[in-house]
Amino acid sequence: MKRSSQSGLALITVLLIFALVSVMAIAMVQRQSQDIQRSANAFTMQQARAYTYAAEAAIKSGLYLSWSNDKNKDHINDEWAQPRTFPLEPGTARIEIQDAQGRFNLNSLHPSSANRTVQAQRFTNLLNLLGLDVDYAAMWSRWLDENSQEDNRYQAGREQPYRAAYQACQHVSEVLLLDGMDRESYQRLEPYISCLPFSSPLNVNTATAAVLAALDVNLTLADGQSIVDARGDKGFSTLDDFWSLSVIEPYTRPRDPNESNEEAAKRPDPWEKTDFSIRSDYFEAFARIDLNDRVATLSALIHRRADDGTMTTVYRDFGRREARLRESPLLESTQPMAVF
Repeated sequence: MKRSSQSGLALITVLLIFALVSVMAIAMVQRQSQDIQRSANAFTMQQARAYTYAAEAAIKSGLYLSWSNDKNKDHINDEWAQPRTFPLEPGTARIEIQDAQGRFNLNSLHPSSANRTVQAQRFTNLLNLLGLDVDYAAMWSRWLDENSQEDNRYQAGREQPYRAAYQACQHVSEVLLLDGMDRESYQRLEPYISCLPFSSPLNVNTATAAVLAALDVNLTLADGQSIVDARGDKGFSTLDDFWSLSVIEPYTRPRDPNESNEEAAKRPDPWEKTDFSIRSDYFEAFARIDLNDRVATLSALIHRRADDGTMTTVYRDFGRREARLRESPLLESTQPMAVF
């Protein structure tokens, strides 16, 4: 082989090796860049998650300060009830606290609840006011009751059968398991319901007009709004202030022993005062951290003890992207159905 041919072959070999080394180098740089970006993303998410726990601690501090300032009253205009946004570098932290006792307690329909029948009617009223199927109230009652033998409804003929809970609910999303409950109906109902201990009273200082109107079938949304207006900017100072309102006086006035049976039959049954309060022990907290184009959220139910203000986190949920709506935007368009 001529010397020129050997030189040409050597040159091609050198160029091929150089090309291979170049490709390998580029691949290594790209891989390193991806690893760096992946590590940076993981670090940012860990940092954002740490911020959510810090936000929860800040929320507990705020709730404790509110308790120490006034141990006897919580209302919708308290400092803790106002959404807050704080700057981060780079990003923001958004915090929102809502009173879980300003909603209808789904566990009041549990068989262990002392006034289950009354609360079942109130849940029916709420569904009616929201333009939802009132049969959900009876279905939810059976969902909690192990003696209802409700399993057939959720097992027979279903592609993915499941059983009724037969126990107190832990999270309101369990309502989605009711037969026929769709996403739109749930989104309309969600702002007005909670899962709390059976005996948790309704805080009339934070309840919405819809929840207040649901207290009796004869009350309207306008009546509920009149109660909201009556509590003013600072809320009812005592439960008696609520109890003496003219709009609910027919339900709070004690029985007159001298009235006839006919007169007594025309009056609604008196409400139980223990069903109501002007202070709360359970709060739903939400924190959203937007950090360097990454998002971390935390939703938590916090129990604050009435005697010493001690805080306990009942549960944490990291899947929720936004805070729960305080009221359904669809409420104004609903047309209550007849309740039988």
